[in-house]
This record gives sequence, C-alpha cells and structure tokens, in this order.
Amino acid sequence: MEFLTILLMAAIVIIVLTVIVWITKMVIDLAPYAYVNARVRSREARLLDRNKINEILEAQSFDELIGILEDTDYSEYISKVSGKDPIFIEKAFDLYLANLYKFLYDIAPNKAKQVLKIFMKKFDIKNIKTLIRAKNINLDAEEISDLLLPFGNIPKEKLRELSEVKTVEEVIRGLEGTEYFKVLQEALTEYEHTKNIIYLELALDKYYLNSLKRVMMIEGKEEDTFREFIGRMIDIENLKVILKTKADGLSGEEVVKYLTSGYELAEWKLKDLANATNIEAVLGGLEGTKYAEILSECMDEYNREKSIYVFEKILDKYLLELGKKLSLRKPFGIGPIIGLIVSKELEIKNLKAIIKGKMENMKAEEIKNFLIYL
Repeated sequence: MEFLTILLMAAIVIIVLTVIVWITKMVIDLAPYAYVNARVRSREARLLDRNKINEILEAQSFDELIGILEDTDYSEYISKVSGKDPIFIEKAFDLYLANLYKFLYDIAPNKAKQVLKIFMKKFDIKNIKTLIRAKNINLDAEEISDLLLPFGNIPKEKLRELSEVKTVEEVIRGLEGTEYFKVLQEALTEYEHTKNIIYLELALDKYYLNSLKRVMMIEGKEEDTFREFIGRMIDIENLKVILKTKADGLSGEEVVKYLTSGYELAEWKLKDLANATNIEAVLGGLEGTKYAEILSECMDEYNREKSIYVFEKILDKYLLELGKKLSLRKPFGIGPIIGLIVSKELEIKNLKAIIKGKMENMKAEEIKNFLIYL
C-alpha cells in the first residue's frame, strides 16, 4: 500500500512538473508579444470605420476629400508628398503602409521579424514594377523618381540610378547583385519576344509567393491557422493571376510556369485551371475547393459586369476574414500583427478605389461597388 502511495505521489509530482514546464515555456514564448500586441491593438483602434469611409466617399470635391484625410493617420504622409495630385495621394498611402511595416518590424520579436521581412519584399517588387512600367512607356527620370517609394532593400541611390537608364533591359541589368536579378533574367527572353511586361511582373510575383511558402513553417507545427493564412494568400494570388490572364487571352502554357502551389491548390490543379478554356471553366475546375463556394456567390454579378474585379473583391474579403480569424485565434503571437497588416492594406485599397473613382467622375454609389466591407 505504501509503495502504491509513493508511486501515486511520484506520478502527481511528474504531472505537476510537466504542467509547470509547459506553462513556463508558453510564458517565455508569448511574453515578447505582450508589448507588441498592445501597440498593435492601439493602431487597430485607429482603423477607419465604415462611417469615416462613407464620409470620404461622399466628399464633393478632391479638396474636401483631402481635408477629411488630414484628420486621420494619413495626414503626416499627405503633407510629405510633392503635390495634391491623386497620384501623389496614392503614394502617400503607400508611404504610410511602408512605415507601418517598418514600425512593426522594429518592435516585433525575432520570430515575427522573419515573417515581416518576407512581407516587406513587396515594396522592392513594387518599385521594380514601377521602373519597368515607366521605362516601357518612356517616362523620364524625374517622373519615375516621384513614383518610387524610398523603402525596401534596394538602396535609394540604386533606385535613382535605375530611374535614369533608358530601357527595361537596362533596369534588369542594373539589378545584378540583388535577389531579383536572376528571376527577371529568366523571364527576359519572353519579354524580348513579346514586348509584354506581364511576364516580368509575373516572375516577380512568383518569387514573392515562393518566399512566402518558405516562411509558412516558421511558426512551428502547432500554428495551423498561420499556415492556412499564408497558404490561402498564395492560392488567392494564383487565382487572380489565372483569372486576369484568362481575361487577357494568355495561354495556359504561358501562365502555368509563373504559378506556385499554396494551401489547397496543388501544382496539378493550378495547371488544369491555367489551361481552362474560359473564366467559367476556371470556376468549374475549382469544384470541391473552398474557392468554388466563395466565387460562386458572385457569378451573377460577373455575368452582368463582365469584370474579373468582382472575383478579386470577394477573394480579398475572404483573406481579410482569415486575417481577423488569425488575430483572434492567436492573440498572443503573430496573429494581431497579421490582422493589422491585412486590415490596413484593405483600408488603403478602399481609399485608392475612392480616389480613382473620383478621378473618373464616378458617383458615390458606383464607387461603393468597388469597396470591401466586413
């Protein structure tokens, strides 16, 4: 009897020690996020609500719109750009987003820094795309410099130097020594054959998505929600590419090499979708996936509008919902950081849609069709 008591006590001690070790490890893992998430929640509280977005939407003039924005977090960035032209206001939004990433990167624990470092590649890619597009339509160096963001891994001096070259090919050669050179060099043949910059842009997009794939495992085996979010982000970007290139008449053979598997869409499935004969066939090929359910909701709207934007809009909304879910399920990890980034990027997308609509003299009700609300 005494022996059994000793065994029972030993078992209890082992269980207690195991629980203590588990709790200690959890506290050590989560403690670095406590301060970060408090700062993130503070930023989240300043997101524009639906009433503020509608107020901006209803502005009767561009000056009135700017006046409303000057009462938001964007005020500082609007005052920095070189003019009140809509193009420069859009640049102010991009500057805000770039500085948000920098703010998050500076305060984030090392584990989260690895994820943010990959996300921040998008600013390099945005600048490279701007350079390629500008050279393709023969903008001068001064015009190009005004469009570039002073953010990313490519130094400002290099961006200035690239803005002064004459051709797309020279831009690519000028990127030798950066991580983007090989990617663009491999797509250069198709560009030279077709003079279509889409192949260069798709190559950059695939490089970014593959970088995201590598980061999917950083958070460890238990972080299924994080892996799903990143994987579905990749799926959604692939679907956007397929839908856009299908609408533009590119062949599946041309497109499939720029796609990469994500969460639910394997390489063979992406190949089938890329080779589908039309938009309707792409949606049919998604049967059995989450995306079939999502996209079928807006098929009637697509048939009316004949614009793939209706699909892009609902996919972006779904990604925002996933980001929010990640924030709630992982409140003491990277979840809130991802939730804030997704929310801010969507907010800026809405603001850009409003400005573009105002530039094209669209009515508020028409512009509202392009906005994404939760």
